[in-house]
Amino acid sequence: MKNLNLPDQNTWIGGKSEDCELQNGPYLYDPNTSEALVRSRSSSSSQIERAIGLANETHLDGAWSELGIEGRAPMLYALADELDAHVEEIAQLDSLNSGVPIRITRMFASSNGDTVRAVVQRALALGNAEALSADGRKVLIHRIPWGATALIMPWNAPSAMAVKKLSFALAAGATVVMKPSPASPFSTELVAKSAAKANIPHGVVSLVLGGANVGAQLVSDRRIRAISMTGSTTTGRSIAVAAGANFARLRLELSSNNPAIVCADADVDHAAKEIASGAMKLSGQWCEAPRRVIVAQPILQDFVAALREALAKLRIGSSLDDDTDLGPVAFEARKLELLSQRDALKVAGAEIIEIGSPQPTGWFVQPTIAVSADIDPGMEIFGPLITVQPSASDDHAIKIANSGHVGLAAYMFSSDIEKAHILGAKLQVGEVKINGTSVLDMSPISAQSFFGESGIGGHGDEDVFDFYSGKRIVGTDMKNLPI
Repeated sequence: MKNLNLPDQNTWIGGKSEDCELQNGPYLYDPNTSEALVRSRSSSSSQIERAIGLANETHLDGAWSELGIEGRAPMLYALADELDAHVEEIAQLDSLNSGVPIRITRMFASSNGDTVRAVVQRALALGNAEALSADGRKVLIHRIPWGATALIMPWNAPSAMAVKKLSFALAAGATVVMKPSPASPFSTELVAKSAAKANIPHGVVSLVLGGANVGAQLVSDRRIRAISMTGSTTTGRSIAVAAGANFARLRLELSSNNPAIVCADADVDHAAKEIASGAMKLSGQWCEAPRRVIVAQPILQDFVAALREALAKLRIGSSLDDDTDLGPVAFEARKLELLSQRDALKVAGAEIIEIGSPQPTGWFVQPTIAVSADIDPGMEIFGPLITVQPSASDDHAIKIANSGHVGLAAYMFSSDIEKAHILGAKLQVGEVKINGTSVLDMSPISAQSFFGESGIGGHGDEDVFDFYSGKRIVGTDMKNLPI
């Protein structure tokens, strides 16, 4: 903390920063120490109005969209270079805001520039329009941005999510208004500053700050034509209601109580190590983390022992320490909810296994296992708490896994890969990983939909790029048609 300068929390409109008009919000804390850092700030209603108005005007006058991807690309490459210049600062700010170990936030921050470059290369390869086969007539499909677009980020991966959403939107020709989580505003300031230094035209990128009231004003405005949001199902449902009357295009990546099935023939030690790793990534605050483990009854006790051993090897400490494996959760309310969930599981009869000792300060939650034959499938856990329950058969495991709040991801562990593929295809989620729990996609052309209450839309670069633009066909009509 001694060498870390916190950026001002400013509103950015038209490529220029200005003071937030509301400056006395709740305190932001260092999750490692519980130390109060600064008060959060919020853009005023009039600032939000100006940001939306400018984004809409810039879209309508075509100052950005009519450049085409060839005209936009040099400025987007400049944005990538600017982000590369802020890697360490962004990594430290994200670690401080989220509690995620800096080794992980540094990986994210160091890839931000390359994220932009990869999106630009994809957009250049697609071009602005595609010629269709039409018996010699000129018929083109044009990719047209929907209009002013709201980008709403989560608190667990602030800069990575901001950069990914921003790069796809800008490459598609959209104008944007960004809003980070009020719990993690710091690094998005550097993203907005980088966009301004890249000479992206006036009005293309704006940044507003604040909580639910700011988000509500943003997503309910009729001039916002597309909304990309990553966050909780509760917030996503509110956005869907607010934006529905305007028929705004939605991409909502929400929460999910992701199951992991460990079959009787699985390598128990490998499954335990992978699930421990996956569940504790981002301090347990990863939307696709394995949260509830469904284990074949004959190997239940062996698995629990192996999972306990794997979790005990994690180095718990400050998120800003290079040696830390598991940091604190991001804020006090997150810690309190996890402790409440742990206590509720205990009252319901679960065996609670806590690993290590409580930390004296900060928002730390010990790695915890809750073992029970009956786990509420609707209890979504977002932190270092894993539930484990037995299954009587593979079919029984599938039935349990498909119950409750599920839809994003699932995990299968078995020594029989063909069987795992057959079982995995029965899971009502967008992605099933066999014998692993990595964060990265399994293929360069990976794609997955958000099922159930886990959202609207999906992952995969092709799908994400398509979200930010519609298709318009222009061409010479056929002659001598009967009707």
